[in-house]
Amino acid sequence: MKISEQKIEEIRSAVDIVDIISGYVHLRKRGKNFVGLCPFHHEKTPSFTVSGEKQIYHCFGCGAGGNVFKFLMDFKNISFKEAVEEIAEYAGIKIQYEKSELTGIQKELEELYEINVFAARYFVEILNKSPDAEEARLYLKKRNIKPQTQKIFGIGFAPFGWDNFLKAAKDNGIDLNKARALGLIDINEKGEYYDKFRGRIIFPIFSPNGRVIAFGGRILVEGENVAKYLNSPESQIYSKRKSLYGLFHSKEEIRKLDKAILVEGYLDLISLYQAGIKNVVASSGTSLTEEQVQLLSRFTKNVVLLFDADVAGQKASLRSIEILLKQDFDIKIMTLPKGEDPDSFINKFGKEKFEELISSAKDIVEYQTSQYESEGKFNDPSTATMAIREIVKTLALVNDELKRSLLIKSIVKKFGLRERVIEDELKKFLDSQQGKTIPQNLKTTSSNIIYENNISSFADITNISSYEKEIIRLLYSGNENIVEYILEKISPDHFTNPDLKYLVNLVVEGYNDKNISPAYLIDKITNDRLKNFIFKLTMTEEAISQKWDEFSLNGKIEKDSLEYAIETVLNFLIYQIEQEIKSNIKIMENTKDEHLHIELLNRNKELLNEKKILLNQKVKK
Repeated sequence: MKISEQKIEEIRSAVDIVDIISGYVHLRKRGKNFVGLCPFHHEKTPSFTVSGEKQIYHCFGCGAGGNVFKFLMDFKNISFKEAVEEIAEYAGIKIQYEKSELTGIQKELEELYEINVFAARYFVEILNKSPDAEEARLYLKKRNIKPQTQKIFGIGFAPFGWDNFLKAAKDNGIDLNKARALGLIDINEKGEYYDKFRGRIIFPIFSPNGRVIAFGGRILVEGENVAKYLNSPESQIYSKRKSLYGLFHSKEEIRKLDKAILVEGYLDLISLYQAGIKNVVASSGTSLTEEQVQLLSRFTKNVVLLFDADVAGQKASLRSIEILLKQDFDIKIMTLPKGEDPDSFINKFGKEKFEELISSAKDIVEYQTSQYESEGKFNDPSTATMAIREIVKTLALVNDELKRSLLIKSIVKKFGLRERVIEDELKKFLDSQQGKTIPQNLKTTSSNIIYENNISSFADITNISSYEKEIIRLLYSGNENIVEYILEKISPDHFTNPDLKYLVNLVVEGYNDKNISPAYLIDKITNDRLKNFIFKLTMTEEAISQKWDEFSLNGKIEKDSLEYAIETVLNFLIYQIEQEIKSNIKIMENTKDEHLHIELLNRNKELLNEKKILLNQKVKK
């Protein structure tokens, strides 16, 4: 059953976002907006801002933001439909549902999810009730995994034998081809189906919103030529690179503490969670990927890496550090005593001792230094030089200049070197890397939006002019008269930056659909970077430019009035003319083509006339 777009907008417009959010967050008025402590991450100074005028919220600390529906979805971990229904009930609006048919692809995906749910229930039923699972139950008891924890994580058991699940699937009308695509069954050389998971403890893998997307199976009786762990293959609903085990269970605690502990295996995570360490996720025994890090960044930017003390664990840790630093994470590394993993340590020593280890976790410089010390690299000047250079290369991945500067000071203090020496080494390395890779902030992960095929970024928004920013801000103000006037004078083609074109196009579409409310428009932005840009632009009251007094007409016109918008448009158009004139002059200085020279001179005359007309309009005003 579907709720129409018109009804959704009616429900959204019927309530005040300030009233709804103040039921969950203590808000106090500050200027035009309301502020409070963010419910999505731990903070002591309020950075969570709610705009009643624009009907949106944004946290300047963790980046959370959206409209009233998004707030309820994230705060209560509910679906969009449930959020709409809750607001409708609050507003006293009766919802009339539209009958809608799922598309072919949606139907197929839903069927895959349903097969996984059936399989998860089957494995749990076997573990809890089948005599064949007695050994599995004893194993979990021996590993100190309590029945309640087994229930929380949906742990099950795939019985010994070749066709137990297969028979259950046939009896319940499961599409065997789809079950095979999900890795639950396979076909042998004779063309016969058989169970893929046999004699294994089963760990369902959940998506961040709680849907079963895959399974991991640990062998109960280890033997030769038998893999200890067997995982579901990639499918339409599961991508190993984009999934983090345990995130569904831990995400709220990660948000609350603004920190995640990253471990390797299923049982490591489960044992920590059971002991009360709930802000933990696992890479499921695979190397950490950029996609997994992007997923985690939705909940925190602070990570404690916890890997085994063996060589493989150390290498995995170093690979993970590089990926995390590239995405601006704050990292600490915790090494367990030799012979221990998180599961064994927490069961032997308990939560208190584990938290002591966490509090003593090392930063990247300390960790790398201790690794090289253990290898004897600092016993010889030549190997010491190489080791220090490797540490400096790691610093090159840190984008935050202040953080990088503090890490440099820690290297200087540790090795008794001059700060200038380390800075020179860093500069040499950075210079050698120029042009080799696309900077991280120019990459985009979304492929469903045409404009993103162009490389463009204003992660640092000083890359665009104050005039462009102010036009965008006014277009997302929700003021109908202002938006109408700007769209009469300025089109998306006035912007060369494809990001800005995209943002203006959304306003044009919204205007044509008779809906320009910021809550509606921002909801249509599919790129998180741009959405965050608009939140910051529309919710902050700080000056956009150091020349703000001049730009804001020396305070003669009330900010955000129609008169202010008219003056802003004039300034924007004059600025564009000046930029084109400068560009033409530069071309003329570097060309010997007389024909082109004359053509550009004539164009500049036209531009100067256009500028004169606009300046006269300003004087008349």
